[in-house]
Amino acid sequence: MNTTPVMTAWMLRCFTCVNSALLVGGLSLGCVADLEFDTEEELGESAEKLTGWTYHSKGTTTDPTPVDIGSMNNRTCVLSGVAGNLSQGSWDGVGEPARASVRDTSEQRYILRGHGGAHEGSAGERIWHNNPVLATATCFFTTEDRDYNYWSSDGAWDIIAGTDFSGQCFLAGLHGIDGAWSNPDDHARVFPSGDHWFVESEHHTSTPNAIVDTVCVEFPFGTEITTGSASALPGQTKTKVITSGAGIKGCGLTHVTGAFTNDSWTDGVIINPPSTINGDWTITVSNGKAAMYACAK
Repeated sequence: MNTTPVMTAWMLRCFTCVNSALLVGGLSLGCVADLEFDTEEELGESAEKLTGWTYHSKGTTTDPTPVDIGSMNNRTCVLSGVAGNLSQGSWDGVGEPARASVRDTSEQRYILRGHGGAHEGSAGERIWHNNPVLATATCFFTTEDRDYNYWSSDGAWDIIAGTDFSGQCFLAGLHGIDGAWSNPDDHARVFPSGDHWFVESEHHTSTPNAIVDTVCVEFPFGTEITTGSASALPGQTKTKVITSGAGIKGCGLTHVTGAFTNDSWTDGVIINPPSTINGDWTITVSNGKAAMYACAK
């Protein structure tokens, strides 16, 4: 399998970077848009616990082209990081919201989007704001009882999983337009309450129209789920270890809070994978943001 060296900084105004970590006894990283792996044969299926994971990222300002990150047939992909400016974009005409999302397609593939927003000009043209957005995704090798939902923020709760579901729900995407993520209390979350799982998103502008994607999935018998939170004061950046012990682990986001208004690739909430298949994951939170996460082991 051929890969290119990992880029450590964004050298161009607009590019696509895919850090695809295929963990089969080690880590392989690449920064190419067409990186693919045959995970079905190498990882296989397991009746117990987590067998492996992949990790991907994309960050651009003006390129809405998604990156294909694998088949839906043997994995479930969730949002594990978002950074940059989600508060510039539009749903109108040929406009484009700012996006950090991992989505399923009719072709049974996962696609990852991380890009800034645009609005429609007076002549009907698309005008980009050049706001950077970085998205990262973790893919778990399980598909049981998987269900995706898409939710328009209005402060209300909506049921995304019922009484017969015993798995875990995650955020899968955040989509913002002008002002949608401009308040420190703006947030999106999935959470259990009673016998159900809910999604809730609240934004403190008059017409935020922030869309939230979610995914719920069952993990193999014997999988342990741990949860936690992390936060940083304005102007601070903090990194926290969020897993421990032996065994393969993987993590995704369940709650994000904060103002995503800075044109910065590093201003946000990013879950970081380990450098070995059974290493520990960390989360980096910056500049007034807060997050909750769930990790499978």
